[in-house]
Amino acid sequence: MSEDPSDTRVAFVLAAGLGTRMRSRTCKVLHPAAGRPLLAHVLDAVAAAGARPVVVLSRESDPARAVVPEGVPVALQEPPRGTGDAVRVALGAASGATGTCFIVYGDTVLVRPETLERLAGELRGRGAVLAILTGVVGTDNEYGRIVRGSGGDVDRIVEHRLATAAERRITESNFGAYAADLAWLRSAVPKLRANETGEVFLTDLVKVARDEGRTVAALSTEDPSEGLGVNTRADLARIDGILRDRIRERHMAAGVTFTDPRSSSVDADVEIAADAVIERGTILEGRTRVGRDSRIGPYSILRDTVVGERCRVEASVLEEATLEDDVRVGPFSHLRPGAYLERGVEMGNFGEVKASRLGSGTKMHHFSYVGDAAVGKGVNIGAGTITLNYDGARKHRTEIGDDVFIGSDTLLRAPVTVGDGAATGAGAVVTKDVPPGMLAVGMPARAIKRYERPKKAPK
Repeated sequence: MSEDPSDTRVAFVLAAGLGTRMRSRTCKVLHPAAGRPLLAHVLDAVAAAGARPVVVLSRESDPARAVVPEGVPVALQEPPRGTGDAVRVALGAASGATGTCFIVYGDTVLVRPETLERLAGELRGRGAVLAILTGVVGTDNEYGRIVRGSGGDVDRIVEHRLATAAERRITESNFGAYAADLAWLRSAVPKLRANETGEVFLTDLVKVARDEGRTVAALSTEDPSEGLGVNTRADLARIDGILRDRIRERHMAAGVTFTDPRSSSVDADVEIAADAVIERGTILEGRTRVGRDSRIGPYSILRDTVVGERCRVEASVLEEATLEDDVRVGPFSHLRPGAYLERGVEMGNFGEVKASRLGSGTKMHHFSYVGDAAVGKGVNIGAGTITLNYDGARKHRTEIGDDVFIGSDTLLRAPVTVGDGAATGAGAVVTKDVPPGMLAVGMPARAIKRYERPKKAPK
């Protein structure tokens, strides 16, 4: 972000394009990459560069308003008549703004904030009215070519389809991100004229500036990926891959271990603490958070899940779940939305928990389902236990107290309560509440005597 208080900044984010080559009913800038809509990535980048955005949409891309933060102006370009006309529309929504204006496209998600900073610096340092982000990407592409003058500044941009054979051999191309002096931009845009197709091109600003004797600067980035946009599904897949590479590199630089980085997928909003280990084939989605010294994977999927410190999640699926510290899950477990495992819970193979809280120290090791339940501390849930929470019309709750022993193959027909220190025998079908400290057995289960929990043999 600029440290010069006189350098106020706005950013025009042009997102009115139809994206017809995507062959989709969803507007292009709403397609996700690394777990976030394309437009959201761009808005984050310009905000990180200290610019207040103005988003230009069309009638077809208007659903993208859903990802525009509250208070950010949206200008409607109707009908879309090219990028120069989009800037005209944006200027109308940015009345009173002064300073530097970034112009970026809503699908160029790989432009880094620090690159925009350097672009603004090039604008000021060269005394230019316009600075263009460029890159050296060879000749096998359809980018506009940058023609520089004898002093090294930009003389003109030649569109690929209009370029001569010699001009097509130029390896420096226009990447479609700009910084402009906003006062000059207000005077220059009205001078743009539509071409034979009725479109107004933003690149014609170079000619306007040169005709006025003004300087047009260029910043050539060392990372050619910053110029990539999204026009096809193949482009989207390529950009998603690059974003995820960057995300993993950022986490590794912050102290996270990936045992096989390319096999793991991490969304942009995921948070991972230092000294966590992400093993092969793991997918972390949404707003998942992983605590220090936790180990996730191999082959686990976590979606919008919070994992505490020193946890172990192996070959399991966790959705909108919460794990406190020192929890063990898997292999082959499934935590569905609303699952909450307190400190030290152990959940083993082929267990499933939904909309339930398991108290600290509880163990649920094999082939069990707990749904719509509150389970106390220090409970042992035997293999094959099932809470029968759905009667065909409504969901019902199961309440299990502290230090309860649930025998293997117990069925708990909700609503039902098992009191503190109670137990059920193997195969019990519990249809009525079990009083604290009692043993219930049978089908249906009956409380037959006080339960004395066996003492564990010394190790």
